[in-house]
Amino acid sequence: MSKKLQGNGLFESSRMMLPEHREAYIRHQQRLVHRKPPLIDPQAEEEMAATLTAALYGGSPVTITLFGDPENIRLTGTVLQVDPFRRQIRLKENEDDHPQWIRLDQIIGVVAESDI
Repeated sequence: MSKKLQGNGLFESSRMMLPEHREAYIRHQQRLVHRKPPLIDPQAEEEMAATLTAALYGGSPVTITLFGDPENIRLTGTVLQVDPFRRQIRLKENEDDHPQWIRLDQIIGVVAESDI
């Protein structure tokens, strides 16, 4: 009996966790882990820039993959403008939508629709 009363012994012997609580705790811990953006080599950056430039001047649609913390985001649309000073591109997804500015440091992949 004296061992149970030493330190945290009394509560250690009566502690338990339900499977539902364990699963909820694991999901919570996974949500707390933040992903880091991948490092893109210079050659891949040049290829993405060439694809964006060709899409800008050719008017062809592209699929852009953006880095997102829980998961990556894929956008398909037409490149309207490239602003090298602000390091952004302007992409229009649909005829009904307003164009949106996308920062170049968020882009992790660009594929021309003709390549798919």
